[in-house]
Amino acid sequence: MTGHNLPAPDWPGKVAGEVGHDRIAACLVMDIQCAAHWGVEVLSHVDHVRQGVEASWEMAMNAYILKVGPETSDILPVYDESGESPVTVRTADLEVALRAWISRLSESPD
Repeated sequence: MTGHNLPAPDWPGKVAGEVGHDRIAACLVMDIQCAAHWGVEVLSHVDHVRQGVEASWEMAMNAYILKVGPETSDILPVYDESGESPVTVRTADLEVALRAWISRLSESPD
C-alpha cells in the first residue's frame, strides 16, 4: 500500500450492497484509514463493550460517529450536511470487519 491506496474492505460474511456492511466499509476507509494502531484502539473498545467491561462506547471520528453497544452499534455521519442517515449494524459484524482491516493493513507494505 502506498500513499492513499487503501485496500478494499473485506471480511468473512461481508455482503456487498448491504447498507450496514457498506457503512462499516466506509468507516474503515474514512476513519481508520491506514492507521492499524488506531484500528487496534477502536477494536479494543468494541471488545470491551462486547465482553461487558464497558456498557457502551462512543467516538466521533473523521467522517462518522461510532456508538458501540453489546449487540448493535450505530454509525452516524459527523456532519448533517452529508445527507447520510444513521445506520445500525451488528456489533459482531463491526468487530469482524475491524479485525480483518487491521490484519490487511498489517500485511500490506507501506
